[in-house]
Amino acid sequence: MQPLNTSMADAEDEIRQAITHHERSMADLQIEMEALKQGIRGIQLQMREHEKEIWFLKGRITLARRLPPEILVSIFEFCTLGRWTRAPLVVSHVCSEWRRAAQAPSIWSQVYVNVDSLDPYRRTRLWLNKSQDVPIDITVDLHNYTTSTSRTMDLLLSHRSRWRSFTLFSFHLAPANDILHRCAGDHHNLQTLCVYIEEEFGTTDGIVGEDAALHSLRTTFNGSPSLRSYIITRNVLVGSDIPSSITNLSINLDGLSTISLSITILQDILTGLPLLEEFYISSSRAKSTSFLPSIDVERPTTLSALKVMTLIGQPDLFALLQNIHTPSLRQLHLLSSAEPIPVSHQWSGLTLLQWLNLGNTSLELLELRDVDVAQDIFIACFKSLTKLRTLKLHDSEISDTVFESLHGDQSCPDLTVIDLRWCSVVTGSALVRFVKSRLETGAMPMEVITIINCSFVEERDILNLAQYTICRLVIDSKDYCRNTGCCENGRYRNRLKLRGFGIAANEKQRRRMIL
Repeated sequence: MQPLNTSMADAEDEIRQAITHHERSMADLQIEMEALKQGIRGIQLQMREHEKEIWFLKGRITLARRLPPEILVSIFEFCTLGRWTRAPLVVSHVCSEWRRAAQAPSIWSQVYVNVDSLDPYRRTRLWLNKSQDVPIDITVDLHNYTTSTSRTMDLLLSHRSRWRSFTLFSFHLAPANDILHRCAGDHHNLQTLCVYIEEEFGTTDGIVGEDAALHSLRTTFNGSPSLRSYIITRNVLVGSDIPSSITNLSINLDGLSTISLSITILQDILTGLPLLEEFYISSSRAKSTSFLPSIDVERPTTLSALKVMTLIGQPDLFALLQNIHTPSLRQLHLLSSAEPIPVSHQWSGLTLLQWLNLGNTSLELLELRDVDVAQDIFIACFKSLTKLRTLKLHDSEISDTVFESLHGDQSCPDLTVIDLRWCSVVTGSALVRFVKSRLETGAMPMEVITIINCSFVEERDILNLAQYTICRLVIDSKDYCRNTGCCENGRYRNRLKLRGFGIAANEKQRRRMIL
């Protein structure tokens, strides 16, 4: 810029010209900058296109895309079995490979019908069409009986030949009876029947009124030669109108009503099931439910085929043992839901002994949970259990004297697995002597012994046991106590790892300790 003239007018003109020059330069630079920005946007667009292609190509080599179709089908089937009812629809929207795998008929085999949902008929028809001709598992949620229920049930019944299982959830008993009545006919492939009734009923002297009964189950499913499992959940025991082909019976009495039920009714139910192999009954959540004794103790019911029996509830439920003869029973699980009291229910042990005296001596597994047995009764029971292989005790006391009676092959010669939890009487030294005696006398050696939260079993006892057998201090993933967390035993195991396991144990002991 040239120096300004001394003339004020000339100076002002030069200044204005300079301003104009700079404004034009800025305008040119702005145009150049916009051009550069446009170029940048073009480059960014190209980068996004490349990123999209990279994302697409990476997706094609991910594990989920590289899995064989049969593996994908198995995973999707697992999702549907976990009651994720929308799984077939959701996975179909992930990618083309998943969509093709989701067309497998078996993935659509879990047919869930919620009559309260929007247009249940249309949804049911879609699932039935997609499942083609594979066996199907039907679940009907019948909390409200709507006008579309009959139409949807007719659609389901048109595929009755494919039914593998039928599950009915109902708030009220009357509509459940109506649905079950509609099911009358031939179900050649039906294997499992599950009925859940939320409506609660009372009892009079342990007798259930006629208005609380499930009607004509045996007649309705008479044409179901493959029906083997029946699961019923409600607050009362119904009559003996259960298909005689049942081999697996599960009764869940988890209502909230305070009721008294009769052992006689339960005995009548079992009498009508000559093929029964597994029996499970639980009233663990119904704290006020009690069982009245049988009026016909002199004539026990013989269940020749029964192999597994699980009784969960108040100790008076165990009185059922006095009324049944089970010569083929292999597993007996007695789990008490009673609150701990200072004076134990010793009569539970007497009931067990009376049951053994009926000739029920083929047990291979005995589990007692919160069931106390007098020590002399324990010894008498073990003398009868000549085939016992597994003994599980949870908060059921057993003394050193009882284990001394098991030394060598004096009693229970086949006993190889012991699981002790919260046993506050037995000592670790007695367990070590017992395990050693089995080796010294040539009897069946102990395969594994589980010790969890036993007050008088010390660290050195654990180490000594690990010299002769496998010693477990941890529960597995399928353990009954997994949900309650009562047998985690974490702090004790960590302490043993830091002290005894790391310092005192030799290599052989380390291999035999499961922490």
